[in-house]
Amino acid sequence: MGSRLAVGISATWAALAFLGDGLTSLVLPAVLAGMPDPATSIGLISFAGLGLALVVMPLAGRVSDCLRGRVDRRAFMAVAAIPALIGLAMLAVSDGRPWLAAAAYLVAILAASAIQASLQTLIPEHVQKPRRGRAASLKTAFDIGGAFVAFLLLGWALEASGIAGAAVASAGVLLLALVLVFVWVPRPVGVSAHEPVGEPASTPSGFWPLVLSRFLFLLGIYVVGRFMLLLVAFRLDVPAASAAAETGGILATFTLLTAVTALSFGPLVDRLGRRRVMVAGVLLAAVGTASFLPDVGLYGVLIAGGLMSVGTAAFATANWAALTDLSPPQDAGRLMGLANLGTGGAAACAGLVGPSIDTWGFTPALVFATTAVVVALAPVARIVPIHRMEESTT
Repeated sequence: MGSRLAVGISATWAALAFLGDGLTSLVLPAVLAGMPDPATSIGLISFAGLGLALVVMPLAGRVSDCLRGRVDRRAFMAVAAIPALIGLAMLAVSDGRPWLAAAAYLVAILAASAIQASLQTLIPEHVQKPRRGRAASLKTAFDIGGAFVAFLLLGWALEASGIAGAAVASAGVLLLALVLVFVWVPRPVGVSAHEPVGEPASTPSGFWPLVLSRFLFLLGIYVVGRFMLLLVAFRLDVPAASAAAETGGILATFTLLTAVTALSFGPLVDRLGRRRVMVAGVLLAAVGTASFLPDVGLYGVLIAGGLMSVGTAAFATANWAALTDLSPPQDAGRLMGLANLGTGGAAACAGLVGPSIDTWGFTPALVFATTAVVVALAPVARIVPIHRMEESTT
């Protein structure tokens, strides 16, 4: 896997981080912070968008599989980007109108799910199994690193130019990523325009335990991240509307640490096996989420988030590599779309914790987050034995 191909495959993950992490965790809360019961508004709107995305992604993935011989994955991504840009344009003119910002968010997040449906097939199509741990680590680094840049850039844009600046920045990153995909990712060899389209293959053994473990783990992580702005405002005793810059910097620190450490976990995933690294990631992240419980101020938040970030890098890299192992190229769109039930489902359900925060504060939410991460160990234990998973990479 050459460096240009690797970057070409991974670049759009950074752009999707702007549409997913940046809009959901920073821009949307900033828009809705002044509304009554802001955590409820943020949670329900993000639940609606991310919940609908769960339906869109496997359907879009299946369409991408069916068109694979005539419309390659890159072109599918470009077409899906058009409504994303429309949603960002709506967001740019929504300042002062929360209902329009919410509608723009829904349009952008659904379009992003269609882009991702085709994007996540590129590793199964272009990378051999013995190097998929490394490919997954680079994907994780760009995905999380993109969130790092998004939190910094969008936090600055919100302070300097408001919602319009954040929307323009997100659109520019998306267009740049699509250019890199077309320039550096070739059409797969051996794919014909006359390739027959059959019925979807049966779901491989071990697939659903991987998805369930991903859902539980990320549910706990997203509960913390989704309401970080409100948590930081509470801990620092400042108005939520004034905490965007501080929260952007804190989230940027966490995501940078996750991105950097993810690169080191790729070779370990290929060498030690997928399950061992997933278990290590769960344990580290559980300690991190539990460490948010004491009210120890800003430094405590940074330490807790650091542990959570390293654990997330380990788990996400190993879990993604294992999922790509089970996804043949001709059915990768459908299977990886279904795999997003773990990612998008967790992101959507995390929003439902919002009403409990408005009612009882942060402690029950943080206990729930820690429990979800720990329980992710149960489906990991049902994944094929370590030596068999290693055999699948050779």
